[in-house]
Amino acid sequence: MRLNCMIHCALVGTTLADADFNSVRRRLHKDMSGRGGDPPGKYFRELPVDDPFEDIDNGLIRYLRRIYVSSFHPHYDGRYVLSFGFWLVPSANLPSFADRVLEYSEQKRALKSLIQTYLSTFADIGVETWLMHGSLLGWWWNRQIMPWDSDIDVQVLEPGMYYLAAYYNMSVFHYKTPRLPDGRDYLLEVNPHYTNRDRSDWLNVIDARWIDTETGLFIDITTARYDPSHSAGEGVLTSKDGHEYRDTYLYPLRDTMFEGAPAKIPYRFREILEAEYGASALVNKDFHDHEFDDEKMEWVPKMMMNKNS
Repeated sequence: MRLNCMIHCALVGTTLADADFNSVRRRLHKDMSGRGGDPPGKYFRELPVDDPFEDIDNGLIRYLRRIYVSSFHPHYDGRYVLSFGFWLVPSANLPSFADRVLEYSEQKRALKSLIQTYLSTFADIGVETWLMHGSLLGWWWNRQIMPWDSDIDVQVLEPGMYYLAAYYNMSVFHYKTPRLPDGRDYLLEVNPHYTNRDRSDWLNVIDARWIDTETGLFIDITTARYDPSHSAGEGVLTSKDGHEYRDTYLYPLRDTMFEGAPAKIPYRFREILEAEYGASALVNKDFHDHEFDDEKMEWVPKMMMNKNS
């Protein structure tokens, strides 16, 4: 049996602001669209950057470009990284989000700050959000992001996504924390295809992202949409990534903690996790070259365990 999760929405199609969506985006001081090498209809690109040299008929350039682009990572926003200078190095005169995958411990710290700032911001602006997919599985084990994960998955209601698009799209939020004494900027970017409810729009299953503009790490935000024409009848909520659940699996949302911050999770979280990952995912303590240490309540790399044994 396959379950899936989402929300009761009523605000579809309501105009929440006078500004045109795309005109707001064009007024940003720099283009943050992240255009890369994916299919033309895809908004959030998985390849990291615009490459001004992609049409140059030069074998060396093509070879070096291929090495550089493929060496980066689909879970980092690397827009503006690839700007070749004379010696084929990133140019210093263009802004960039990221040009490398972070080291293991550094990535864990950056992801922790990423989810803490996201949860704090959404609580402040009043948009309900909850953990899903791999992030919910991480919560199950120890209320933390699993160390091999390089992104975070959350959901919001459809009315919430309309609200974000109308009032907060392309907004930059600045946070200072003990780990970030100089502060860091986080960008909330909404996919203009968020109004398309059709699951055939498979290129745009991600409706928005919360992006760390320094490291390039991001949170994928998908929308929970009520499907009144679902064959299973009323109360089924769907998302464009193919997941669907009855609303009774989601509500009432449970209050909890995740990475030290207040968070929400689906009411029937266990059934949702078992439907997506299988029952073994909730008990298997050996995964992705890590073992779960019950005393420390954390996933420990096997390499580290072998060193200590």
